[in-house]
Amino acid sequence: MEKDKTKHRNKDLDQLSDPAFDGDAKLMMANLLHNLPGLAYRCKNDGDWTMLFLSERCHELTGYHPHELIHNAVLSYDSLIVPEDRDLVRNTINEGVASGNQFQIEYRIMHKSGVITWVLETGCAFYDEDGNPLILDGFIRDISRRREKDEQLSSLAHELAEMNASKDRFFTLLAHDLQNPIYAVISLSEFMMDNCNELEKRDLHAAFRQVNNSARTIHVLLENLLDWSRLQTGKIMLQKEYVSLKPLIEYAVKQFETSIQQKNLEVIIGMDEDIRIYSDMRLISVIIRNLVSNAVKFSENESQVRITVAVKDDKVEISVLDQGIGIPRKYLNNIFSLNSELRQYGTANEAGSGLGLILSSNFARLIGAELEVESKLNSGSCFTLILPLKID
Repeated sequence: MEKDKTKHRNKDLDQLSDPAFDGDAKLMMANLLHNLPGLAYRCKNDGDWTMLFLSERCHELTGYHPHELIHNAVLSYDSLIVPEDRDLVRNTINEGVASGNQFQIEYRIMHKSGVITWVLETGCAFYDEDGNPLILDGFIRDISRRREKDEQLSSLAHELAEMNASKDRFFTLLAHDLQNPIYAVISLSEFMMDNCNELEKRDLHAAFRQVNNSARTIHVLLENLLDWSRLQTGKIMLQKEYVSLKPLIEYAVKQFETSIQQKNLEVIIGMDEDIRIYSDMRLISVIIRNLVSNAVKFSENESQVRITVAVKDDKVEISVLDQGIGIPRKYLNNIFSLNSELRQYGTANEAGSGLGLILSSNFARLIGAELEVESKLNSGSCFTLILPLKID
């Protein structure tokens, strides 16, 4: 079989013996080799692949002139191959030679300058009358740019896959959180429609309050959804301004007034005087809103929620402390990640997947802040937003 393949390949070379090429064969071959985007070679089929011929592009690809590599005058071509790739190269070429097929492989070589270069080598063996491989002829070209683009595409594909996975996890959590308040709105509204004539005013008022509370929960979840969507699509632009923290905190507390009253919570805002920082008011508002929501949701009835604001050096710390159910220690390190496995219901059976905390952590990074958590099971949690006094 090797003889047949060698005979077939030699048909191309036989064309050079045609009278039409007399006197021009060497010139034509020189021009062809000069215009090839890489180096052509002929080498022995030995342990070092001792080079017998290298085209002039050898210097461009390796940094060495042909005469330095031919007959291993200065060093062998094999020594240019990155050590980690040598076995793969040798095994691939040996398999091609043994089967009588063309071999092709991508690997790395060390340029004389020290730069690692990715190359693609294609070649085949020529055999003697007994089928023994004598020499290898082939072509080697630089594919570093293509490999770089491949790696960029691979990285982008990985990022897209991660984004899709995050999107799927986010919507799964959102659906989980929406179930209870939507069911509450549907069931309570149906109950009121069916029994409006029999219900006392006090009972109707209580039912309406529950519907309102569920609607507010849905509103917060949808706000988080819109904010997360803007975050993922890069549509959130920081709008810096001087922000007074006290009104933001008071407004966040007021948003959950109904739940606070239902649980008979005491909310204490510890702030000696108003503090102004230079940052994005909307993002800070979202973070504070979610921290207050989390504290109210997991607080026991007739307990305290304490919000403190303190200046420490060039930082402002906003802490939201509750006396609620707390968080198991094993979940604390991953509490701000979509991969968190923590699923807790609030003390009034409110859904709690942690979406607000995940969004708040991302927003904190955007404004150059940090979000930290301390918690003890059955004793409560403290979330602290650490903000620079001014973001340049």
